Amino acid sequence: MKLIKKKNVTFLLSGGGSNLHRILKKNLTSKKFNTISIISNNQLSKQIKELIKSNELEIKIYEKVSNLKPKLMGDCDLVFSVGYLKKINSEIIESYEIINLHPSLLPKYKGLMTHKRMLINKEAKYGYSIHKVTKYLDDGKILSQNKKDISTINEARLSSNHKRLEHQRVYRDLVNLLN
Repeated sequence: MKLIKKKNVTFLLSGGGSNLHRILKKNLTSKKFNTISIISNNQLSKQIKELIKSNELEIKIYEKVSNLKPKLMGDCDLVFSVGYLKKINSEIIESYEIINLHPSLLPKYKGLMTHKRMLINKEAKYGYSIHKVTKYLDDGKILSQNKKDISTINEARLSSNHKRLEHQRVYRDLVNLLN
């Protein structure tokens, strides 16, 4: 019988971390990978901290990080950027396999304000892409995409629908990419 080593994952984020919270929660039961560190350039949400503490997870947490350094990454097999809004320096890009969750169907709408631009251009579909990180903005190989029909002209509603899609499917996509 061959033993399969679970992958070690480091997460990068900037925002509240609702996607990360869902990923960590789903991984509590399925245990498909090890989360070894979470790096944020802001404060982590109370929900994420409580989830880690109440489940006694051994995860290194780095908050308010202004400059990514290799020592923060730990012994990871993959770095997953889930809403990390800072440029990742070349030393990190060259040293680690990094993937990014981007809130559009790349190659369209690289960068920020994706929902607004989708509505202005009267797109029929919205969704997200998971892609490899390169030194160019949102330009790496697309590894996974999920999409749905746009059913609103309201930016806030589209953003909410989009977040729901991510919450439902990103964990599954990550696990598939790790295998």
